[in-house]
This record gives sequence, structure tokens and C-alpha cells, in this order.
Amino acid sequence: MKKISLVALFAALVMSVNATDIWTGSKHVCWADGGVQIAADQFANAQPGQKIVLHFSDASDGVEFKVMNENFDHLAGSREAAWISGNGTFEQFLTQEAVESLKAHGLEIIGANFTCTQVELLDGKVLKDGISVWTGFFWADAWTTLELYRDGYCNVDFSKANALRIYSEAGRSDFVINIKESWEDGGQIADQTAMTPGDGYMELPLTDELRTRLANAGHWMIQFNKEAGEAFNVTDVVLVMKDHTAIDNTAVEAKTVKVIRDGQVLILKNGKTYNALGAEIK
Repeated sequence: MKKISLVALFAALVMSVNATDIWTGSKHVCWADGGVQIAADQFANAQPGQKIVLHFSDASDGVEFKVMNENFDHLAGSREAAWISGNGTFEQFLTQEAVESLKAHGLEIIGANFTCTQVELLDGKVLKDGISVWTGFFWADAWTTLELYRDGYCNVDFSKANALRIYSEAGRSDFVINIKESWEDGGQIADQTAMTPGDGYMELPLTDELRTRLANAGHWMIQFNKEAGEAFNVTDVVLVMKDHTAIDNTAVEAKTVKVIRDGQVLILKNGKTYNALGAEIK
């Protein structure tokens, strides 16, 4: 039986007045026939924390969310090995990085074999403090692995990152977490023995070595084992930045201005320019 959290159930029952159909129809999606493409203007009012809901039928493989830029990069915060089967829905929650790229380039939903019947943009959740690499709901049971494309963290300035937090609804810390970049020997980056429990999360303090490993990894594979306790939802993977933001806050009262240039949100402060992830643009 598929498990969902009370938060997810409540969100499903209380439908947002801001619900928007951004695509309707019936299209068979496969690598030969192509995917569903949604123009950037459909995401003009998108906000971090909202979710794209894909309605599908007759699925027998996986789904990928891609940005329609020159390289058709994977959408920041999207999952590898996102398997779908039969008839149902799939939720893709939006990080700040994802929103920026969708507003600039639009979205393609692609996969090996399914029929797309509707795509919605709905209210979702409030993001955690820090830089959200991934947010959503992932069921952590016996040796299950959350696999994340590097697009969710490749633009982060890791020199300004203090810790990696993995949030869950477990209500405990006696479970296994393995952070890997591959299944090969030497692919292990860290595990729960290097982490400290917090209020609803496990935190990995970052050393220079860990920053380098995480930044250079081709993807993140976060493996869970529930151990003796019950299975649970993982909800967020967040990089905690120094002083909780990568932007210099020494002059707290300094005026901050947000502008959009070439479809990208930029932050102007103290005579410097930053992207939405807080990295300074020279």
C-alpha cells in the first residue's frame, strides 16, 4: 500500500484557489515521439514550494522533468529513477533554482512510455531555510534510495555552505543514511555516524573534503534503511549556508533590490550582484 503523510493528505483535500492547469490533452510520451512541452510563460507566476502535478495513464517506466534550454538540462530538484506505473499522478515540487529556470526556458516532461493527460501547477509547501536541493515526499523503507540529479546543486557556492540537512517525518534518528555518488568502491561520501540529529532533521557538518566531494559528485544517492522502526517520509534536502544566507549581511539595513535580467532573478545589495542562490556574480 502506498504511504502518504498527513501533511500531503491535508494538502490534497484542501485544494488551492491558485490551482492552474498548464497543459491538458492526451499525448503518448516516449523517446521516439517526444514529450509534453510547456512554454515559459505558463510559469510566469510560479513560486518556490509550489508543485507540478503530472496526470498519467498506461505508464511502464519512468518520468523526467527537463528545462528547455540549449542542453535540455534536468530540472533542479528532480529525481533520477522516478518510476511511474499504470495510472496515477506524480508530484514535482519546485525549488528556487527550478522556478528561475522554468520562467526562463519552460519545461519538457519526457519518459519511455506513458500517456500524459493533464499537468497542473498547485500550491505545495513552505521551503526550509537554506538552499533547497530537493523537496517533496520520498518513502524511506528498507534500503530505498533517493537519487538526485546534480542540477539541484551544481550552481551552489559550496565554500559558503556549513551543513547538509536531511529532513524527515521519522520522529527519530535511529535509522541508516548513506550519502553516495556511486555504488562503486569509494562511492560513499558520508553516513549517519557523521551526522547530528536536530528538530526533524539529520545534519551533516561540512568539511572542506566533504564540500569538494558533494560539489563534484555526478549525482547524489541518499540511501535510507528504516532499521527496527517504522518507514517514514523524507521531505527535504537542504544546504545550510553560513549565516543562513550566502549574501553578506554585515549591513543589515542596506537596501536589497530584486531584478530580472535575461529571465534570471538577480539580487542587488551593497553594490554587489547575486543570483537567487546567493552566489555573487562578478
